[in-house]
Amino acid sequence: MRAGYRGTPSWKRPARRRLARRVLLAGAVIALGALFLPVALRPAAKLLGKLPLFRVQSVELTGLLYLTPEEVRAILPVREGDNVLLLKPHDVEAALLQNARIESARVTRRLGGVGVRVRERRPFALVSAGSLVEVDERGVVLQPLERGLLADRPVITGLRIRSVASGERVASPALRDLLHLVELLEEPQVSLIADISEIAYQARSRAVLRTARDQIPIVVDPEEVSLVAMRALAATLRDIRARGRRVQFVDARYHGQVVVRCVPGSEDAAAPPARDKV
Repeated sequence: MRAGYRGTPSWKRPARRRLARRVLLAGAVIALGALFLPVALRPAAKLLGKLPLFRVQSVELTGLLYLTPEEVRAILPVREGDNVLLLKPHDVEAALLQNARIESARVTRRLGGVGVRVRERRPFALVSAGSLVEVDERGVVLQPLERGLLADRPVITGLRIRSVASGERVASPALRDLLHLVELLEEPQVSLIADISEIAYQARSRAVLRTARDQIPIVVDPEEVSLVAMRALAATLRDIRARGRRVQFVDARYHGQVVVRCVPGSEDAAAPPARDKV
């Protein structure tokens, strides 16, 4: 059996070299184009920007909850008549995020204007820290509204918190536990968030909720609070109000069980502790 030789025939080698050169030349042309295209396009963009079609004539704002269009436009680095083609959406988004109430922003260019969609941080609780400040669910301090309005949320008192600038997160384990408590009060199975006006922190294992309607003090354990306990509390408050009881004190530190101390002589004063059926 004769040994064979496998290799590229000599007549094919020049063709492969030409192909390789063409590939390298095409790559060099693409690289140069990518480098100089923005420079070439800028004069064209300036020229087109003289036409009304490529100038900012309107700014559409969407996603606003508490901020007004005027407050957003005041920090928006876009003015009527600006060249839409030269506008950099990333720079506009970065400028909007300087407001601590804005969690994210998306800017899109279109003929005759720009679209701005913002997502605001939701006021989750009010914290007493020298003055009342709004925080979101993570404890980030929100920038005050120019109108001076505050969201209708529970007020957290009793925490020793230094003054924190807008946009900073309050580094407090106690506040983290209390915000988790607010989250449970907001659960659809509980729906007590509108009933609670104040959450007074006393210790890591003790906080007192106070109802807005009848000022009933409710003791909870922020570290061990659970959905089951808050469901039991909601059922107990419904029962108290349905029966017209006058209550001195409610203790909801137990798993699925709520202890109620009624005013002496009131109706059903000797009723046993209420239990939530879970």
